[in-house]
Amino acid sequence: MAPHRTSLLALAALASLAGCGELEPLPSVYDDPAMAAAIAADDGFDGVATLHNGFVHGAPISYWTVAAGGERAMPVYRLCRPEGGDDCAALDHPPVIDALPGDADYSPFAQVHWVELPEGWDGRLASLEAIEAERSRLGLPAPRPTSELWHCPVASLDAEIEVGPMATVLPETVVYVRDREARCFDFSASRPNRAVLPDGTMFVRNVYLLTREGDDDPLVEWMRDEDLNGDGDLRDSNNILGVDLEDGDYTPLWRMVLVTVPASVGSIDTSMDQTVADYTASTDMFDIAPDYTITPRTDRLVSYEITDQLVNCPLQSAPGAL
Repeated sequence: MAPHRTSLLALAALASLAGCGELEPLPSVYDDPAMAAAIAADDGFDGVATLHNGFVHGAPISYWTVAAGGERAMPVYRLCRPEGGDDCAALDHPPVIDALPGDADYSPFAQVHWVELPEGWDGRLASLEAIEAERSRLGLPAPRPTSELWHCPVASLDAEIEVGPMATVLPETVVYVRDREARCFDFSASRPNRAVLPDGTMFVRNVYLLTREGDDDPLVEWMRDEDLNGDGDLRDSNNILGVDLEDGDYTPLWRMVLVTVPASVGSIDTSMDQTVADYTASTDMFDIAPDYTITPRTDRLVSYEITDQLVNCPLQSAPGAL
């Protein structure tokens, strides 16, 4: 007979009393054939995720197209110690989620919820049930939602992301889920950002795919299966992203805007240089309002279409890194 839910919660609370160093290692989700298969099928990674090239704010940029995701972020629970006001110092403890690729409520995007724990607490909470049990035992407040995005898609152990010439990384960040360990690619480790609204809705910005008038295909090598600038790869494009990593409202979630430009517009195929094109910023084609409403500069484009297609394209923070 399966243990009663109350018994499970009691066991979780007892486990949290022991020091982290004294606890037995958690089982891995990858040791469970069903879980491992679901992650492999639905993590959004297929072999090595290629590093692509485009532009933002007039400068070259590199980015990936990775695990898909909608506009709603799932919760992620981070343990912390209150420091007064809204400040809470993160504990040295893996984040906790309650869904995996293949689950209906899974998302590669997560809204940080702080779980405030008292001074001197030292333990492990490896599931949402364990968190709730500890909250009940200690009389703690409910997890506090924030505007901070944690962008760490869970992936198979053999998934790889290209970070430079002949260089890839594996999923290395540990996350707890349902009393097991999983691994993810943490794109938000280098610079936390405020890309989530209070209800968990993600910020969405525009990525512009350019096509010349009279040509059916966008100026994107991997879509055309054509080496436009003759450098021997298929990673280059004239794609233009609307915000940069340093912008306060940076987000990895983008809405595709298809733009037809005049046939005379120069790009990476006329300069034979990935860093050189006539249009390298959204303002080359549109007037951008503070709310990101776009108004076309009719002398700079032929037509445009704001699509419903969303893509998860995190920008690279530094060469050789995510």
